[in-house]
Amino acid sequence: MPVSRVVRIICYSAKGIPGHSLEKVNLMEDMGMEGDYHATGGERQLTVISQKAKDWIQAQEVEGFCFMKFKENIIIDGIFLENLSDRGKLVMGGVILELTPVRKKCYAELCKLDQNHENCVLNREVRFAKVTSGGDISVGMEVAVSDF
Repeated sequence: MPVSRVVRIICYSAKGIPGHSLEKVNLMEDMGMEGDYHATGGERQLTVISQKAKDWIQAQEVEGFCFMKFKENIIIDGIFLENLSDRGKLVMGGVILELTPVRKKCYAELCKLDQNHENCVLNREVRFAKVTSGGDISVGMEVAVSDF
């Protein structure tokens, strides 16, 4: 069975400013990523995407509306996020992220993919999560799934 790992960590310090990649970051319980402007609690503390979805985005000839708008915090390889339950958990060392039932919004009226009746992977492979047990995570760290 392949091992799932953190491929990339991106922090957005302010709205409208490009994110910067980090090798290691502190995830704060019930808040989100330290230094990220989204770290305000709630159901959207972190945005997680699979490497499968990132690869899919890069392979598209027609760009969807969300491609430029979407900002992920953690990219994970070896997991298909669409198959996990709404309250599934991602475990990285002592850190636990709980997936939330909130999904990425689709802007069908503005999206060329939708207008061309093409399938978009983002509304399935992008998941919002909240930090239920904080601590440090780093690129290369193994990710386990607890899907209950």
